[in-house]
Amino acid sequence: MQAPRIELFDWLLQKAPQATHNLAFSNIYGLTMQEYKALSGFQLPDDFELGSNTQYGADVLKKTLQTLYDCEMSNIVTTTGATEANFLVFSVLLGQGDEFLIEQPGYQPLWLTPEMLGARKIDLPRRFEDVFKVDVEKLSALLTRKTKLVVLTNLHNPSGKMMDEKTLSSIANIALEFGAYVLVDEIFLHGSAQFLKSSFGIPNVIVTGSATKIYGLGGLHTGWIIAPQEIASLCQRLKAHTTGASAHTSEVLTAHVLQAAHPMLIKRFQERAKPNLDYLKKWMNAHTEFFDWVPPDGGIICFPRYHMKVSSLDLCTTLFKMQKILINPGSFFNQDGFVRMSFGCELPLLQDALDALEKGLQHLQFNR
Repeated sequence: MQAPRIELFDWLLQKAPQATHNLAFSNIYGLTMQEYKALSGFQLPDDFELGSNTQYGADVLKKTLQTLYDCEMSNIVTTTGATEANFLVFSVLLGQGDEFLIEQPGYQPLWLTPEMLGARKIDLPRRFEDVFKVDVEKLSALLTRKTKLVVLTNLHNPSGKMMDEKTLSSIANIALEFGAYVLVDEIFLHGSAQFLKSSFGIPNVIVTGSATKIYGLGGLHTGWIIAPQEIASLCQRLKAHTTGASAHTSEVLTAHVLQAAHPMLIKRFQERAKPNLDYLKKWMNAHTEFFDWVPPDGGIICFPRYHMKVSSLDLCTTLFKMQKILINPGSFFNQDGFVRMSFGCELPLLQDALDALEKGLQHLQFNR
């Protein structure tokens, strides 16, 4: 098995160190230890053993997730980030000759990993003209007896659009008729401008999440799977072949701050994200010569369509060379003619970045 190259990751790793204006990363700024202690009221005791390992996840984290998701301990598998969580789900459900439906545009690893395992990708369009909604009738027409999994994100990565509970329930019910599961990656869920309930609880729905994007805990890299017991058990068994045991210290630290301050972490996110989104909306409305867009439903990412007749990779590469501004080509999300922009930085940095973007686009437009 040869791992395919993930262009998005290569792009970020190569370009980010030289970027002056970074609108490419999709996480909110990290908690400081001072913030962590103030929010959680917790610090590791002097006799805490850093050699501790937990094959089945730290109990304190699993109990915290049990409360947040209203599930049983047996539904939970803790992981090293959402990437491992998704990998485990794909690996236990998909194999050679199986089919999976994946939203397009979408997040590259969510189709490259299943394809690496030998499964066949079936594109499920989420069209700009339909404000990136899932067409449930179209989804139903694409399902076959070979379909083992439907893969979605909520909020949608890259557009930031939400999927309501009714739509998700309809999708799950249709998938169930074909014996398929639905995986919903919910890493951006609590970044929504309005409260969104997790999709877990629908019998054939599996959700993955992490503390990396919304909560400012990316350095701890704690993730999880919340799944029907039969799937959770298989994922836990397979985990012996990936990370083996959980990152116990990270899980303990994550658990205490989620337990003590989950609403405050979301408030902290919204206090940064909402003013930035308000500013970005005004900027987009004032620059329709460059972009059309569907405003996101919160979060810190969006997916505008640009007007220039150039590939998204060429556009983003040229803007980086000219202005040292880093945004992500839409081609990495299987939708050329678009770019994914993030807006989780401090507001003055966002303003400077958008000024640089305006100058770069004006120069390109004038010299075409």
